[in-house]
Amino acid sequence: MEKLIHDIIDNYQNLKYSLLKAQTFNQDHFGFPPVYYKIMETDQVRVDAYKSAFLKYDNLKDKIVCEAGVGTLALTQHFLPYVKKAYLIENNPNLSDFIREKLDENGWADKVEFIVGDAMKIELPEPVDFLVGELMSIFCANEYQVQIFKHLRQFLKPDGKMFPDKIINLAQLCYAHFEDNHKHYPLMFTRHQPEELSQNEIINIIDLRQEEELTIDREVEFTPLLSGTINAVYIRSYVQITEGINFTGTDSLMPPTVVKLDAPAEVKAGSPVRLRAVFSYGTSLDQASFQVV
Repeated sequence: MEKLIHDIIDNYQNLKYSLLKAQTFNQDHFGFPPVYYKIMETDQVRVDAYKSAFLKYDNLKDKIVCEAGVGTLALTQHFLPYVKKAYLIENNPNLSDFIREKLDENGWADKVEFIVGDAMKIELPEPVDFLVGELMSIFCANEYQVQIFKHLRQFLKPDGKMFPDKIINLAQLCYAHFEDNHKHYPLMFTRHQPEELSQNEIINIIDLRQEEELTIDREVEFTPLLSGTINAVYIRSYVQITEGINFTGTDSLMPPTVVKLDAPAEVKAGSPVRLRAVFSYGTSLDQASFQVV
């Protein structure tokens, strides 16, 4: 254990961007590096939040469910034993054999329609009671959570539920150190946490039950608590999986992230400033723009 701690300390700086690399979508393998699935599978906080949501609705017992982006079945296994029928969608063909083997192993194959393909193009043959998916990234900037649920919610019954159903995006004014060629990084250790000069303010709220907007352009007022230079925003996404059950980010999914401003600015404690945030869902934080106006 002591050696492990020493190794981490010796590599604090090298590890700063390692989480970013592990969570970067790669078209070559239709998804994320294998290590990211391991990071996700071992995240008890994230999985337990979804398990609580399933439990609230009796583990979705005898219901028809669609899950988009099933991955290695980290969430699926917690509702699949109980449901009447499940449509499981996965775009990464490299996971197909694994998924089919697990379905056969557990005796679930007869009540599952496994679909390999793009969840934004899939047509379901019947309405579903629950729509499940965690194709999320911080601010939904990297992944297609908004677009996928916008498409799939047409197959949701009028009284059906979506997990998640709301995402609140927040930001703080801050100062951080960036290495060359990097515009953002997810927080892995508090050693990498920026110098925060303001409180959190809401940038926007995504209601996944009815969201239509795919590009956000907002101006938000901040009142700095401290004077100094700001060169970044420290962003967070708070997720309502279902009312009363929430997930506010871990290093496996939607970690607090530092994003460079278009240009640094000086701020004075107590003197309001306006921040303009422009970003599109399902693109990249490297394409987002945050600037003091």
